[in-house]
Amino acid sequence: MKDISQNLVKSLLSDRKLTQLIIVAVIVFATFSILVPELFLTPRNFVSMAFQIPEIALLALGVMLAMLTAGIDLSVVSMSNLAALSTAYLLVTQVSEGGGNVYVWIVITIAVGIFVGLVAGLANGLIIAGIGVTPILATLATLTLYNGIAVGVRNGQSIIGLPEEFVAIGNSSLWGIPMPMVILLVAGVGVAIFINKTGLGMQSILVGANQEAARYSGINVNKVLLMTYTLSGGLSALAGLIIASRSASANPDYGSSYVLLAIVIVVLGGVNPYGGFGTVTGVILATAVLQMVASGFNALRFSQFFYQLAQGFVLVAVMVLNVYVDKRRMARKIAKGPKES
Repeated sequence: MKDISQNLVKSLLSDRKLTQLIIVAVIVFATFSILVPELFLTPRNFVSMAFQIPEIALLALGVMLAMLTAGIDLSVVSMSNLAALSTAYLLVTQVSEGGGNVYVWIVITIAVGIFVGLVAGLANGLIIAGIGVTPILATLATLTLYNGIAVGVRNGQSIIGLPEEFVAIGNSSLWGIPMPMVILLVAGVGVAIFINKTGLGMQSILVGANQEAARYSGINVNKVLLMTYTLSGGLSALAGLIIASRSASANPDYGSSYVLLAIVIVVLGGVNPYGGFGTVTGVILATAVLQMVASGFNALRFSQFFYQLAQGFVLVAVMVLNVYVDKRRMARKIAKGPKES
């Protein structure tokens, strides 16, 4: 057991970007613990953060999968809202108004919501892989399309009155751990296994590193992109279901600022914007760091605009730092020259 823990620590510290993120997390935690200990260092605050982290972390994992292939998915929030609305509509019509068996319909509607997300993600993949549209333009277009569908179908109105049994999923705990966090951890393990242990997952990294080289080596790039964006849609749908369960409602234009936040988290988490590298651990830890910042700002009674400013600053600072460090490392390698045999 001791050897396993030591190996785990060594593997985490071997990742330079992850080590930097751990240091940032410690600094953020220490800063707010000193500034507002009576509000920040409380069980209530940590439980609240544990309930809030999963929804944005799942969206960020969806963006990470796309970014591993040197792409991006800007439609994660729109897919999330579509899935939440589909599930909420069926729950309200079949349970709250129709009187159906609540537990059976919860299972059915959750499956429907995830299916909606998978189909929306597959559509993104078809546009990108099948037609050849650049990911940023394709998902920007589908962002508008999916959002238009959600707003148009509901005429901009939310769906409320979800069954208490469904609401309990996003507001209850399992063995003292918030249920949304349990869902995130299970999903995170699944994504990590997909990336590191499956053929398609490892191929997605190769596609991101060099798409042309991957194509010439026999990798079916289109298949990889289709699977990647489909899974991104599924993760987005899961986030939408958690959001609907926590808030007991589904809103057609919920979380419009979450797209920027998800991108900030992915970059802060050490995912290479040019593709080829990223870890689930980094993304989840980055989500926790920004959630600590949000909670700390709230404790200090800062305006929400300051938090948005901090998001933009973090995104710019991390990207500039990564480029600077990469150039320094490359310069050192060139200066050393090839090793003598």
